[in-house]
Amino acid sequence: MYKSILIAIDLTANAANRVLAAAQAFAAASAKGARLDVVHVVEPQYVQYSFDPTFTGSLTRALEKDALEGAAERVAELCKPFAIPRDAQHVPLGRAADQIHETARSQGADLIVIGSHGHHGWRMLLGSTANAVLHGAPVDALVIRIPKESD
Repeated sequence: MYKSILIAIDLTANAANRVLAAAQAFAAASAKGARLDVVHVVEPQYVQYSFDPTFTGSLTRALEKDALEGAAERVAELCKPFAIPRDAQHVPLGRAADQIHETARSQGADLIVIGSHGHHGWRMLLGSTANAVLHGAPVDALVIRIPKESD
């Protein structure tokens, strides 16, 4: 069984709660229970506001700092009902798949659990975070389907 599970979440309550609950149940099924770590990656702000990676002024640094702080607060809120401590909550800055892989390695995870919204059409062609995580995962990965609200 798995000893250390990394749970990659977005910040929406529905998706995060589904992924956290599934990972927690999976961990509980382990003989001794598995350690749970949670990661949410904040994309660099130049990705959000500009396609120019040279856009790195003090405004960008301030936006990134605010985004990291806000994400950390939201992750803490989402983790609270699952009793996942702050020292097991990770909010790095970077490309999501790369940072999830790096966090899995640095935390000694042997399983990554991530949600997927099951995109269709052009969004599927462009790929998704879950797809990118799966294709480069340094350990086993489990994808939890996040149904549309109408499912």
